Amino acid sequence: MKYGPAEPISGKLDYFRMTFKRHDIEHFLETVIRIKKAYFYNDASSKFGYAELFQLDQIRIYNSSPTDERGIMIELGGQGCRQLEGILQAQGRDWFMFLEQCLQEGGRITRLDIAMDDRHGYLAIPEIMMQAQLGYIDSHFRAFDFHGSGNLSTGAVEGVTLYFGSKKSAVYIAMYQKDHEQAKKLNVDVEDIGFWNRYEIRLRDERADTALRKLLETRNFIFLSQGILMEYLRFEAQEVPTDKRKWQQTKKGWKQLLLDTEALKLTSVPETAFYRKTEYWLKSQVSASMKLVQMADEILGKESTLETMIEEAVLSDKHKAMLKVLTAEVQDMIIVT
Repeated sequence: MKYGPAEPISGKLDYFRMTFKRHDIEHFLETVIRIKKAYFYNDASSKFGYAELFQLDQIRIYNSSPTDERGIMIELGGQGCRQLEGILQAQGRDWFMFLEQCLQEGGRITRLDIAMDDRHGYLAIPEIMMQAQLGYIDSHFRAFDFHGSGNLSTGAVEGVTLYFGSKKSAVYIAMYQKDHEQAKKLNVDVEDIGFWNRYEIRLRDERADTALRKLLETRNFIFLSQGILMEYLRFEAQEVPTDKRKWQQTKKGWKQLLLDTEALKLTSVPETAFYRKTEYWLKSQVSASMKLVQMADEILGKESTLETMIEEAVLSDKHKAMLKVLTAEVQDMIIVT
């Protein structure tokens, strides 16, 4: 079984937040997002100080009160980005077309995260953690943080996550061993996953705006390799490291990563399976209990408790909105112009 991307190095948008100083939410949904309003679940909201939320699974659009000049905000996490890619594909659009329209509509990006998946093996994150602790890394960042786990029998460091900078700063870089994370999540051996590092670059406000415009201009990630990554992390030790071989491997891997990132194109991983978390939750957390109740009823010769529970259950407005999406085709939901 294949896990994750197959390419040696790939990059995608992993978080996106953009604001628009307007309140015409229905027109915005129809002309910018191009999804029919009827397929969004509308509810009150307090997040970020906005008054209401229009939600299609992980695609979230916020609207402020008429007297609040903040207007409309799009927020997409990693899954939301994948779901929007599925919508854009059905509309005959891509990220570039969508982002260019957003800027033309007066959008201002406030957060942009880029995730780079390394299946090649450019860097050994546990080694970088130790080199950072020894002060071998030169950086604009004043601080780094880390967490992870290890194997007592082998002494190996496993599942390490490194953070450079502050979460509140304009630039924040995270590196973690995605293979260990996925192996634990899926309950498989890390060898089954294969080598997989994830490097995340989180940008805010002006830095996010500059990066977005460079991405639209070049259609690749050269702004990362020759700009942010090269500027903020430099593997040039002022003192000779105690383990020269591993240090040279880190320097060589970092240099090659920067070179290979220059021509890296934006990857799209379209997803149109909405509201699957409920199904996954039932399968992983509740299915055994449901089977237990069903078997007990059969042994005791009772009427089905599960059927009674389902018949008596009352769907909320959110459940009804979810059902509408679950039973619709993507083409039914979108607006094609």
